[in-house]
Amino acid sequence: MSVSGFWVVGMRVIRSLAIGVAVGRLASMRVLLLFLLGFGENSAWAEGSNPNTAELGKMLEASTLIAREIEVQMLALQVDSADGREVSGSHHLAQAMISFYAQREYRPVWDQPGRLEQLISALESLTDDGLNPEDYRVAQLRQALLLLGDNSIEAIPMRVADELRATNSYLRALYHLYNGKVDPAGLDPHWNFDLQDVAPVADSARVASSIESGQITQLFEQTRPQHATYRSFKAGLKHYRQLAEQGGWPSLPVGETFKPCAIDPQIAILRQRLRATGEYAPPPVLTGDLVSLTPAQKCLGINASSNAVASSSSAGADTGVADASGSSAPAVAAIDPDQVFDEYLVEAVRKFQREQYLEVDGAIGPATRAALNVSVQSRIDQIRVNLDRARWLLHNIPPDMLLVDVAGFKVTYFKANLPIWQSRVQVGMAYRTSPIFKSEINYITLNPTWTVPPTILRKDVLPKVRKDPGYLKKSKIRVLDSSGKELDPATINWNKPGNITLRQDAGEDAALGKAVIRFPNSYAVYLHDTPHQKLFNKSQRAFSSGCIRVERALELVELLLAETPSWDAEAINKALATGKTRNVTLAKRVPILLAYWTVDAISETQIAFKPDIYARDAKVLAALNKRN
Repeated sequence: MSVSGFWVVGMRVIRSLAIGVAVGRLASMRVLLLFLLGFGENSAWAEGSNPNTAELGKMLEASTLIAREIEVQMLALQVDSADGREVSGSHHLAQAMISFYAQREYRPVWDQPGRLEQLISALESLTDDGLNPEDYRVAQLRQALLLLGDNSIEAIPMRVADELRATNSYLRALYHLYNGKVDPAGLDPHWNFDLQDVAPVADSARVASSIESGQITQLFEQTRPQHATYRSFKAGLKHYRQLAEQGGWPSLPVGETFKPCAIDPQIAILRQRLRATGEYAPPPVLTGDLVSLTPAQKCLGINASSNAVASSSSAGADTGVADASGSSAPAVAAIDPDQVFDEYLVEAVRKFQREQYLEVDGAIGPATRAALNVSVQSRIDQIRVNLDRARWLLHNIPPDMLLVDVAGFKVTYFKANLPIWQSRVQVGMAYRTSPIFKSEINYITLNPTWTVPPTILRKDVLPKVRKDPGYLKKSKIRVLDSSGKELDPATINWNKPGNITLRQDAGEDAALGKAVIRFPNSYAVYLHDTPHQKLFNKSQRAFSSGCIRVERALELVELLLAETPSWDAEAINKALATGKTRNVTLAKRVPILLAYWTVDAISETQIAFKPDIYARDAKVLAALNKRN
């Protein structure tokens, strides 16, 4: 029998073993393959000869040997996958590898230097997406370039390993660009977003075509989220890395609160800090007839006038100029303008505070100082975390949907991908967080009653009832038994109330306000109106027990019911005026997404940072930095 014929027989045996799972392990099949090939001192070929390595190399082309070895490994991978074993990182990746090589009849694809070099370059560009190129074995792929063209039998196992490593890296990178590197379900047990199948953008034929036609970088670009938010985050990452290369920004030492027109050496540091990130815009230089007092001189004049009034009744008053805190300051001519908290710097601080979700007062208090002192590297890490979050969510976004930005304390209604309405919201407290999930709004309750949830009953209401027996009556809360029968609160032992339900009547001051927007979920979470309107004026609004309180909720109700016949604004107001509870089913369900981002996309080139109210960034960052 010829060597090629012997090879075919051997491969048939291997296929039977793999398919029958009689020999399901890769190592076992490779041993059998080597035996059938006659690799070994005592191997005997059917023709009665023992060809040496050089002769065997002449008889069998390296590409054929590589293809057969790839087939063996893919058969083994298929058996492992069918057995449910952890192989090659993930089930999705294993299936993609098997499909890729099966459709090419197991022929190698990375056997040309130009293709491998382009892959390496494309993988290195993933740093722009906040990913680490070394997660995709870039250093090892560079070494693989040295073996290309080596057709010796000794090099074949290493070339096969390099071939599979390159394909694995390419497919893994595509998967991470499409679904994110971090598995959100592993961090949040309530996560209910399905990971997307990467096949629509990177099926086996398209992947092979991209390699053979030199379109690897283009396929990466097509696989990334095609969303303005993602582009904004990438631009922000590039900008903050440039700031890091320039040395970042200085930190403000711990100190007292600075108010407008204060004078202090730290003010110069503050000015430098806000100039670095672009909030501070220096005053225009005036010339000719337009020359007037500088911003610093205006502040010094204000301080001088204020101190003159304060000291007018004191004989022998100090002639120095005092700053805003009242301490004596040096003469005007000796003051460095950079050390004066002038109007332009105040406006820069206010802009910074707005973008950081801080109280916008133009002063440098503890919270603002802490935000200013977050390092540039921490901001880079924060952007990388949110780029991965964007990859989790920003594929196949429905054109019509309601988006609740939990960390941003806002809700936006999109129609045809355009925001048509936005409002402020109050979200769950840090110890009663609002869950992150998706659903569909199916009905609205007008004049809702409120059944007190078990956690709120135990932690909030019962302590109030024990302290004030009249609390239930003042709050219009009824006590019901397990069958729904109303009970007299005076007959209840409030230290051990047993199996009771508390239900608040509908009304102006009811906990849920005038309307509730409902959607199926296992968390008993919904959007609703609220009597706590003053809390919307706070910059950070984590006040609820998990549900989402919406400012101007009735405007949103009207928009959601716009496609429901007979439910215009007049009909809604008429139903509300009755005071009776009523459920209204939407004619068309509206998708709703509760999302958590700690970076804001202000434009396609500008970002801002939010507080990590639920302290989730660190876990995502640790998983993102973990080497595969």
